[in-house]
Amino acid sequence: MTDLISTLLHELAALDRAYSPGHHGLWSARKRTTLIDTALIQLFGSGAPPSGTAIAALGGYGRARQFPFSDIDLLILHDGTDTDGVAALTDHLLYPLWDAGFEVGQAVRTQAECLDIARERLDALTATLDARYLAGDEQLLDAALEPVRRLASGDIDGFVLRLREAAEHRHERFGSAAHLLEPDLKEGSGGLRDIASFGWLEAGLGTSLEAAAVLRTPERGALEEAEEFLTRARGAVHLHRGKRSDRLTSDLQEDVARDMGFADEPLLPAPDGLMRAVFEHARSVAYIRDQVF
Repeated sequence: MTDLISTLLHELAALDRAYSPGHHGLWSARKRTTLIDTALIQLFGSGAPPSGTAIAALGGYGRARQFPFSDIDLLILHDGTDTDGVAALTDHLLYPLWDAGFEVGQAVRTQAECLDIARERLDALTATLDARYLAGDEQLLDAALEPVRRLASGDIDGFVLRLREAAEHRHERFGSAAHLLEPDLKEGSGGLRDIASFGWLEAGLGTSLEAAAVLRTPERGALEEAEEFLTRARGAVHLHRGKRSDRLTSDLQEDVARDMGFADEPLLPAPDGLMRAVFEHARSVAYIRDQVF
């Protein structure tokens, strides 16, 4: 087990060193996800998993948007027949990760518990909509996820209202990524959380937003460009801070600007060029979000 986690740490460190901090975009997030997937699948297989168990990636990890210091959000699903075996499996999975310094957001649930908590909490519902199978009883996972998807699709107007209210709450709490001098790239209005909400809406609709005639192709392109840019910026913040951190503070803007290829121009220093680009992308995301929702 020690060798497995040591290999994972080595591979992640090599990935982080491969390019400058400002060039870790979506490709890097997906590669980081794949490395963690491989380790978890092997850990699961070596943990004598009882029948009627499965593990799945949740949230940003489920979307393959794993940042250098993001939590590893993991669902350990079981059918309730062997709680002692599930407890042993959970320890087998989590302790090596904790000992290595990883932050793990773990949920150990039955199928009924997945639905219950999704009814109670929007964040649990959306994290589960992002769920991605890793190992174990795939049919058990499918059976647990389908009622959660129906929870969103069965009352799509209500689901959209909850997503809109959540966006408004984030704006009140974190401000706008399009206006603040030290924007929160994840939670700020127009940030990466808003971009994720389009995927949650698609999960509720059961089709693409383009097919539902609420998003146009140029708007999709603008969202993809914004996600790539904000992902690179947030990844750079993580790597410079050496910890999970989502606010692009003034003390980092010079370094992040250089990392992302910005150079001083007449009347426009590199940090100002960076912030102008952040604001433009965040305004675009917020505008499209308001139009779609």
